Amino acid sequence: MTEKQLTEILKQKESTTLEFKSKIESPYKIARTLAAFANTSGGKLIVGVNDDKSIKGCSEIEEMSKIIQAANDLVTPPLDIVYSSVLVDGKYKVLIVNIEEANEKPHEAIDERAFRAVYVRANDETTPVTKEMSQIMLKSGNEINKQLLEQPNVKYLITYLKKNNKITAKEYAKLVNISAYRATKLLEALTYESILLMLAKQKPTQFVLRKW
Repeated sequence: MTEKQLTEILKQKESTTLEFKSKIESPYKIARTLAAFANTSGGKLIVGVNDDKSIKGCSEIEEMSKIIQAANDLVTPPLDIVYSSVLVDGKYKVLIVNIEEANEKPHEAIDERAFRAVYVRANDETTPVTKEMSQIMLKSGNEINKQLLEQPNVKYLITYLKKNNKITAKEYAKLVNISAYRATKLLEALTYESILLMLAKQKPTQFVLRKW
């Protein structure tokens, strides 16, 4: 990657496929991010950039040792990662770590207590998913059902989620004027088809676009 290409990336916001870090504070925390990228749509982790997008730079050896430890020892199964570095203004090193979407999911991240959990990227956040979602990921492929996408209610939902990020079954029912039961079933069907993700922390259950 060139310095010019990095400048273009810095114009973007954090998203499902992009995250900025000034430094790696903990291999456990970054393991969750790496696993989430692999479980969702893949992505880029940019290290050496402040929250305001200014270039801070980092130690390549120090930061990559934490990332490699996380990918190999704290993600199950381990992840293959590819990275490059860019020297900005001749003195600031910025790392670009690429994580491919996994063909076989899910990848679990191990925390400080040796507990394992499955994480995904929900817009610009790394978030855990339900056990049900983990089981769905085991059975799901990466191919999206194009016929399902042609349904008017689904098209409307996708347009809504591109602007509003998350939705509940109750909100969806009101949005397209169907029963809550039917809305729930349709959202679950879209989850099984790898179009949506079902999040764990939120009550009631919230759904987000898996990738777009």
